[in-house]
Amino acid sequence: MKKLSLQYLLFLAILTVAIVTSQILVQKTISDSKSDSRIINISGRQRMLSQKITKAALKLQDSKTREEYYSTKQELSNAAELWTQSHKALQFGNENIDVTDMNKSERLLELFVEIQPYYADILAAVEDIKKIGFSRSTQETQMQQLNQSTQIILDNEASFLKLMNDITFEYDRLASRKVEQLSISEYTLLAVALILILLEAFFIFRPMIKSAKKKETEISELHEYVQKSITFLGQTEQEKHYASSQINEANEKINELVAANYELKRKLNELENTKGEKKEKETPVKRKKKDTTKKQSL
Repeated sequence: MKKLSLQYLLFLAILTVAIVTSQILVQKTISDSKSDSRIINISGRQRMLSQKITKAALKLQDSKTREEYYSTKQELSNAAELWTQSHKALQFGNENIDVTDMNKSERLLELFVEIQPYYADILAAVEDIKKIGFSRSTQETQMQQLNQSTQIILDNEASFLKLMNDITFEYDRLASRKVEQLSISEYTLLAVALILILLEAFFIFRPMIKSAKKKETEISELHEYVQKSITFLGQTEQEKHYASSQINEANEKINELVAANYELKRKLNELENTKGEKKEKETPVKRKKKDTTKKQSL
């Protein structure tokens, strides 16, 4: 029984480790999935921001008033600032996203290297546009510089979008692979847990059931023996009681016979005594009759 207890504790410990490990993997994957989803969203947003930058640069060329120009320029600055922050976050991470696991992909690193020149050209063009102010006296000069910077953005936008698409798809592929790996790990741990349960049933519960049945049989046999013993003892007591009652009846009859014998002897003694007395009374008369008879015969 002690050996079975140790085996049970061992199997239970292994099963517990498997379950805890499974939960750790699940929780880690859930946490990673949240971060991965955010990375994919940021990567997809980069495409939208690059298009927004191009649109704002083109809109500046058609601005007719100072208010419209600086409003569009502010829109361009805000989009470029978020675009730059997101690009750095995707490469190096920040307090909100962790790209350590994702960026271990060699293909992803190659894509970031390829996209860097287009990113740098667009960013430089945006910085040049941000320096251009709205002035009627120099509007033609500013317009020429604005057109050049806008053209640089247009020339690099298509290549940037294509590579950004590839980066987004690579992030999505890596996230899907994590989910697949988790699924494989889950099935593996499930198989281990099932095997442990089967082994536990075969090596622990089966011997325990056999032992329990054996003890149950022994208890049943012992119970039957006790019942028979009780029945036998009951019969013996009944026999003893019957024998005792027979002995008592016999003793009573013996006592009655003794008493009757005593009474009979007493009566016989009385009868003998009575006969003796009668004999003594009749003796003189008989003598007298004998004498008379003798005399008559003479």
